Amino acid sequence: MSESQSPNPQKHPLSNVAKYSLLFTSWFFLSAISFYLGMNLMQNSGSTLVLKDLPKTGNTNPSVVEASTPSLGTPSEMETSDQTESKPTTSVEEEVMETPNFLPDENVSFRSSAWSTDWTAMKKTVHLYNEIHPFIYTMKGGLSNNGELISSWSSSSRKERVQELRALNPKVKIIPTIFRWENPKEKIQENIGMGGRNDIRDHHIQVIVNEILTYGYDGIDIDYEGMSCDKKEKFEEFFAQLAKEVHKKGKLISVAVHPKTPAEKSKRKELHCRGLSKPIQLDFRENWRGPTTHDYEFLAKHADRVKIMAYELHPRKYHNPGPGPQAPNVWLKDIITYAKKRVPTHKLYMAIPTYGYDWALNCKASAKAIYHSDAQRIKAGVHKNRQPTDINRILNEENKVASWKNLSKFSDIHKNRAYEDPSLWYTSGGCDRVAFYMNRRAFEEKMNLLRKYDLGGFSFWQLVTDNDPEINVYLSKLVQGKIPPVEKAKEEEEPKEETTIQNLESKETLKVSDSKSKQKSNSKTKQF
Repeated sequence: MSESQSPNPQKHPLSNVAKYSLLFTSWFFLSAISFYLGMNLMQNSGSTLVLKDLPKTGNTNPSVVEASTPSLGTPSEMETSDQTESKPTTSVEEEVMETPNFLPDENVSFRSSAWSTDWTAMKKTVHLYNEIHPFIYTMKGGLSNNGELISSWSSSSRKERVQELRALNPKVKIIPTIFRWENPKEKIQENIGMGGRNDIRDHHIQVIVNEILTYGYDGIDIDYEGMSCDKKEKFEEFFAQLAKEVHKKGKLISVAVHPKTPAEKSKRKELHCRGLSKPIQLDFRENWRGPTTHDYEFLAKHADRVKIMAYELHPRKYHNPGPGPQAPNVWLKDIITYAKKRVPTHKLYMAIPTYGYDWALNCKASAKAIYHSDAQRIKAGVHKNRQPTDINRILNEENKVASWKNLSKFSDIHKNRAYEDPSLWYTSGGCDRVAFYMNRRAFEEKMNLLRKYDLGGFSFWQLVTDNDPEINVYLSKLVQGKIPPVEKAKEEEEPKEETTIQNLESKETLKVSDSKSKQKSNSKTKQF
């Protein structure tokens, strides 16, 4: 038998070139498959990294585009988003939440609620709240709008997370927020029917209602801020029609409004704003554009909840009025005095900040947001802790009036006031600083004030993982109706003389930034 006829012919080994070609082809093929699977996993998760121009396949409401974390709110909120996203992924075992041995009492007269972008915090503490506002929606479009929405949660996440929250607390009401702050790059125009675009307004309403029904929400929270005065009547028309459609479905509607304090009778006036059928009655001190569009009395007729954003009395973006607490009781009391005459108390909620600010006293260093962990870090060093905080007394005791120029020039506005809010006075990088923050003692005093006036409840801006854990101990008693009653306050008359600091703007415009302290671009404290 010849060699060619042999049943076991000799095999020739592959050349080196052929081997490398085969290896390269195999590596390329496997890499392509891995890339494809990875992209699909990212797009189907709740933390997409890229804003999509089109909804994903399977999105039950094609008018809602799924986005990465939208440019949301206050310094606190933006910083919390960064901190949360930078943490390593936890295992399934670590994510399992302990089931509490109680649930909120639905019949409590004073209810707890919170806005939040922190999913971990929502899961961990949902049993402490009667209502949760996932801060997940904004408007699609900038200077013009088409009625559609953007969500920071994917379609699948919206379904799964609503189910998960209800499993942890079957009694909680889930009322997501739609947020937009007006600034040079973002407007609230056609969505409320400006420019004769009632067709877009009606589409916007239908998109919102569809979203409520699709994901089984208990309602919707409207947070349209910083609007110019010419939008007042169109906003009211939009809100009234939206409320009608939401109520038809047996759902709730909530509205977030700018804080107002009563003006002295001698200083009340009318604002004639172009495009309105009648002048705006300025019976409040805060005469900038935002509050002029939020008519408490009108909105209360249609809303189930009116939530006053009572924070940013001392914004970090402004040089005036300098360092101070964000929501002291002396200011809250004035806000309540104004609101109670225009909003039924069972609908009236006061929104309280969970953050504070840390200011430089004698140098040009920027102010920064401060949370529980920040306060603990400062306490670990050399510092003076004050609570209550009497700024004028501190200035006299420390004999620092000459050097603390960032504070001393505003000392007059703090006269005869001792704030329940705590403060930390310390030195860092050669600069004297003061940090106002929130702890349980200050929170309890604020809650006692709100309960004295029989308000419907409070809202946190915002619920984050880095809040003082002792506040949760208090909340567990509050939602079970175990907090002792307080003596009810007498009916307050609106002041004849000016007694309060004029708050500048309740929220900052928002701007997506690549730093930890993402602040809004133009002026406010909450923004998509």
